[in-house]
Amino acid sequence: MKKLREATKEDQWAMQVFLRQANISTIGLEEKIEDYIILEEEETGICGTIGIEKVDKDGLLRSLVIGPSVKQMHLLQMFEHTQQHARRKELDRLFLVTNKNDYIQFFELLGFFPQEIHNVPKKITQSPHLKETLEQQTCTFMMCKL
Repeated sequence: MKKLREATKEDQWAMQVFLRQANISTIGLEEKIEDYIILEEEETGICGTIGIEKVDKDGLLRSLVIGPSVKQMHLLQMFEHTQQHARRKELDRLFLVTNKNDYIQFFELLGFFPQEIHNVPKKITQSPHLKETLEQQTCTFMMCKL
C-alpha cells in the first residue's frame, strides 16, 4: 500500500539515494527537505518525490521522480498534496519546468498552463536548480495559480 506524506530530516539519506538513482540533483535538499512530498510503499520505501523550492510568494516544483510502480492516480494525489502544502505555506503560484511535451496536457489538467519565459519571475529563472536544467534541454515553463 502506498502512502503520501511530507518529508522530514530523517528522510534525507533515503531521498538522496532515490534522487541520485534517477540522476536528479540533490543540491539544496538538506535545507528544503520539509518542502518535499514523499510517496512510499511499506515494503520498499520511497517510490515517488516532488519538492517545492520557495521563492518569495512563488514556488518552483522540482525533483519530480516516480518509480515504475507509481500509477497515474498516485501522481495526481502527489500533485494535489503538493498544491495543498503550497497553500499552507501561503504561496500564490507554483511553477514547473518540463522537457517532456507528452506531459504538458497532463499538467494542464492539474491547473498548470504554459508560460513564456519572459513572464516567469527572474528569481524563479535564476534558481540554481533550474539553471542546471535549462542548460541541458529545451524546456517548457508552466504556472498554476493557487
